Amino acid sequence: MQKPSSTNHGEGNPEAAEHFNAAERQFVESERGKQKIQRGAAVRPNEEADLAEAERIARAHAKDDDSDTTAMSGKS
Repeated sequence: MQKPSSTNHGEGNPEAAEHFNAAERQFVESERGKQKIQRGAAVRPNEEADLAEAERIARAHAKDDDSDTTAMSGKS
């Protein structure tokens, strides 16, 4: 069991975050991690229709998106 830290880190613990990030980098760079990354992008045949429908809905919502941020700043 870990010894409780006497330092209040507020919203997060930078030491724990660094430990997690190092372990995550180690996994991603490992052979097993590379294999998981390659397989992770594969879509199962029974999921294709659901993904296509989700994309259609997202595009329908995004069609009225005003990405021109200069209009918000008052600059043209």
